Amino acid sequence: MKTASTNKKIRELISMVKERKLVPRPEFQRRLVWTHKDKDHFLDTVLRGFPFPEIYLADGEVDLESGEGTQLLVDGLQRVHTLLEYFDGSQNLRLITVPPYRGLDEEGKRAFLQYDVAVRDLGNISKDQVVEVFQRINATKYSLLDIEVNNAVYSGALKQFCQQLAEHPFFLENGVFDARDFKRMGDLRFALTLVCTVLAGYFNRDEAFGEFLQRFNDDFPLEGEVRDRLSFCFDFLTECGFEGKSRIWRKADLFTAVVELDGLAQADTTLPQPSDLVGTLSDFYVTVDASGLEGGVLSGVYYKAAIQATNDRVNRLRRGVIVGGLLRRETPEAIERSLRVAGLL
Repeated sequence: MKTASTNKKIRELISMVKERKLVPRPEFQRRLVWTHKDKDHFLDTVLRGFPFPEIYLADGEVDLESGEGTQLLVDGLQRVHTLLEYFDGSQNLRLITVPPYRGLDEEGKRAFLQYDVAVRDLGNISKDQVVEVFQRINATKYSLLDIEVNNAVYSGALKQFCQQLAEHPFFLENGVFDARDFKRMGDLRFALTLVCTVLAGYFNRDEAFGEFLQRFNDDFPLEGEVRDRLSFCFDFLTECGFEGKSRIWRKADLFTAVVELDGLAQADTTLPQPSDLVGTLSDFYVTVDASGLEGGVLSGVYYKAAIQATNDRVNRLRRGVIVGGLLRRETPEAIERSLRVAGLL
């Protein structure tokens, strides 16, 4: 793979983005992860005239009629995005030590816009090559999570459905995701895990992601069915009226509750009344929180499975057997017996 090393001034990069000739966030990029401190330090570097690592570009789409084309930003999203925020005076940019762009004198503004950015042009390479370059560059920098790797490889029907699912008001209204989730695709990972699990059962960590994303990359014929099933669970849990501080709104606990509730609904098992369900689970969660590992068998096993290696299949199964048993109104003895039979104790 031949590459060309060149420079582009900040003003050129800004113009290219604004004119949509540079695509700053193609689908293989991970989400923005820089903190305000990171951005401030980077801008200080630029304003002082110090160099920063090169960014990588590749050829994008070309309009065969007009001859106009685009370039993809393979690596350097954080830097280019921060430069744009600084120039535009974005309210999302909280400066700590550096002055705002509008506060610079003419010489300072000119120096900023004329700053030379080192660019490595990868030329006309395939999407697979672009993804591999992106992964290799970041392998020695800010480590990629499995979900970010899959996000780089697949952009089809299932991933788009899960992205829409992650934006469901149910999650936002109940504060399920935090800032780190949004930065590192934790919301997408949760949605994808949920969908794969209701379709195929509990699996270990992210092992099913690649298989399902590949299988349903071109088309996701189960989209309507899965949406209806999960919407039913969301509506049911909303009707229950759990308190805002209930541990059901923690990701591991909510994941288990939704999967087990969906399982009961698919099995045509008579569901508990929302008022009964909220009482049963709330009482159990209180016991779990109060007793921790020192509680009874069920609360102790659940507590450990909800805080240690929560994404391991065995811990997902442990939580599932317990919550599923509670939903079916089984006695503690019966649930404990199920755990023993399954080799989960």
